[in-house]
Amino acid sequence: MQTVTVKGRTFNYSHAIGKGSPGGAGFRNPVDLAFGENDDIYVLSRGSEAEPCQRVTLLTADEEFVKEFGGPGEEDGAFVWATALAIDSQGRLYLADEWLNRVTIYDKDGNFLEKWGVPGAAPGQLNGPAGLAFDSEDNLYVTENLNHRVQKFTQDGKPLAAFGSPGNGEGQLTRPWGIALDAQGDVYVADWYNHRVQKFSPDGKPLAVFGSPGSQPGELNLPSDVAVDSAGDVYVTDWWNRKVEVYDRDGARLTTFIGDAEHPSKWAQEFLDSNPDYQKARLRAKSLEPEWRFNAPVAVEITRDGLIHVVEDQRWRIQVYRKERDWVDPQFNL
Repeated sequence: MQTVTVKGRTFNYSHAIGKGSPGGAGFRNPVDLAFGENDDIYVLSRGSEAEPCQRVTLLTADEEFVKEFGGPGEEDGAFVWATALAIDSQGRLYLADEWLNRVTIYDKDGNFLEKWGVPGAAPGQLNGPAGLAFDSEDNLYVTENLNHRVQKFTQDGKPLAAFGSPGNGEGQLTRPWGIALDAQGDVYVADWYNHRVQKFSPDGKPLAVFGSPGSQPGELNLPSDVAVDSAGDVYVTDWWNRKVEVYDRDGARLTTFIGDAEHPSKWAQEFLDSNPDYQKARLRAKSLEPEWRFNAPVAVEITRDGLIHVVEDQRWRIQVYRKERDWVDPQFNL
């Protein structure tokens, strides 16, 4: 897919962002991103046990490295196994840590402000926080991967409500992960181990289901995140199947993204230009197509102007697609 038109919508692949790096201009096992002022991008690197390089990387929309902050540890501002980012209306950055069962808050420059959260299963406690999303009133929705529920908090961590219970029935959840809200305030949850996305009202009433278990178009296997654009179309990272499924607001499949990064990102090209041996090794490859495709797409976020960003945990990059607003197919006389 480079350009696809379906049911009045046109999607175009745009470009890739990032490269693998333990620090500086690059990512290591990125798992989420969030957009700040002027669509600056905060990218959350989870790192690994073998390479503990946990951090948040701040870059501009033009892929200019600005800074990094965070780091591995349990002290204020550090994190162990981070899972998600979200930004409130004041530009403060919230980070979920599933190991420490807490939410850490930074200002827009990455300075530590505060933290909240204690482990447990009681109201207000956390067990495996995995996804974060704000509503229009700056209330924070948090999915709990191990408590199989969604909780709603104030910005300073006071519990307001909760919904979901373990299971695979309507409204039940099994290891939920990513979460998003639409313009009406309805809540979409990547119901990871039930291989579906569920839509809830703001107070937790189940409304709809997107996807079903499987590997065919429109089916899902361990979906990790979900996003909703301004028109109500729904985007789901199908982690195990290595694709992104796109549905309309009624759950009908529109199209599938499989990854189209034929050209290296800006940072990756700079690395190749300065390392000719790597360039030569690429030229010897029979096909670079496997490199273009998604490998463990883990998160999806959408800018205000419709740029769809897909984070790849195993390729250490972001692939960007555009939903065109005024696309006209050229007419040719042959």
